[in-house]
Amino acid sequence: MAICGLDFGTSNSTVGVVKNNHNTMVPLELDSTGDWHSTLPSALFFDFETDDISFGRSAIAQYTSGHSGRLMRSMKSLLGSSTMNDKTQIKRRFYTYDEIISFFVSSLKHKAEEYLQSDVNGNGGHSGNSPNIDSVVIGRPVFFNDDDPTLDKSAESHLADIAKLAGFKHVSFQYEPIAAAFDYEQQVSKEELALIVDIGGGTSDFTLIRLSPERHQQPDRKSDFLGNHGVHIGGTDFDRRLSMAGVMPWFGLGSPLKERPSLSMPANYYFELATWHRIHLLYERGVQLELNNLKQQVQDKASIERLLALLQRRKGHHLAALVEQAKIELSAVETTEVPLHKLFDNGPDSNISNDVQHTLDLAQASCPITRQQLQQSLERDIDSIFTALSDTLQQAGLTTDSVDTVFTTGGSTALPMIKTLIGQTLPNARLVDGDLYTSVGSGLLMEARKRYQ
Repeated sequence: MAICGLDFGTSNSTVGVVKNNHNTMVPLELDSTGDWHSTLPSALFFDFETDDISFGRSAIAQYTSGHSGRLMRSMKSLLGSSTMNDKTQIKRRFYTYDEIISFFVSSLKHKAEEYLQSDVNGNGGHSGNSPNIDSVVIGRPVFFNDDDPTLDKSAESHLADIAKLAGFKHVSFQYEPIAAAFDYEQQVSKEELALIVDIGGGTSDFTLIRLSPERHQQPDRKSDFLGNHGVHIGGTDFDRRLSMAGVMPWFGLGSPLKERPSLSMPANYYFELATWHRIHLLYERGVQLELNNLKQQVQDKASIERLLALLQRRKGHHLAALVEQAKIELSAVETTEVPLHKLFDNGPDSNISNDVQHTLDLAQASCPITRQQLQQSLERDIDSIFTALSDTLQQAGLTTDSVDTVFTTGGSTALPMIKTLIGQTLPNARLVDGDLYTSVGSGLLMEARKRYQ
């Protein structure tokens, strides 16, 4: 029986398998420089010309290079929402979101099976029979939905159905921060009380757990779990906040109306433009007709021209990627720029004339973003996250002084303001940085070995 641990993330996904009786993370994608990555961006692209589906970095690259098609990303955000029961049209066919996500999960399963097969004879050789991975432990957030237990339960059921659509026979789940705790426990030398902080693309989750080399061997760990909590806030929310605060005003957000200066451009267009899985809605012809009408009513007509130029070129996802990259850069520098001109480079497929580009100042456009601006835009979300952290301690009846170690994983824990607040909240705890992207997947594989081997 071949098994795996699968971390289907909002932004990135990983798969862990047993290779030569050793736990290993599957190299999922080869990038343009020839390097393998054990993370696959949770994205897929439907190519309208070839009808092919591509995944990960390849999917994003095809979309941003101008291929005609539909890009979908942050699909995990749909789980736990009422939208999950809807269908979406791609060319002439309507798909359920279960089907679409199963395409992506199937690609992870297939890549893992190919990796195991290539190892049979060494040096990339094949035995002829691809090993079938039929058992999986999938990571799940503490809450798919913070407010509705029914939707939360439905989300796990949807994810189980998706895994079975992808070809898995035996499907079970483990909380993502608990999986990260199992990964960290491998380096623990004595008993300690650890707070696991997992802030990923879609959720922020916390687990308070007792760890030790002896406890690691026990099959039943229920008594070691002292608290488990989370909120549906993560890196994609941070991207949206930064985009709304720093970039969307350049496209007309907040622009006053001519006749009624107390009113401004409706914000819903910008909210959708800053939200990965809603960007495609703005490409509909009716939306652009609405914006053309609003353009005549606002004081800053040029900003709406820029918005329309962006939508005509279908560069919304490219803009979201530039904002995400700026957020990442602000982990290391105080100031960076979003190179908006990259959205309007006048290539052979451009729908924008040189005259219009010059008038709207598109060719040289850039937007400066500061770390202070990022911090201010995230204040409300960060307050909610750290309230959930405090609730985890209260749930266990403990104080911050009781925690020996804080173990962090998830890409958003790299933000300096997150690290600073963790240090301020738990000043006496030792801070251990886990792998930002693979700690959860590694722990899920450990759990799979316990359950299925």
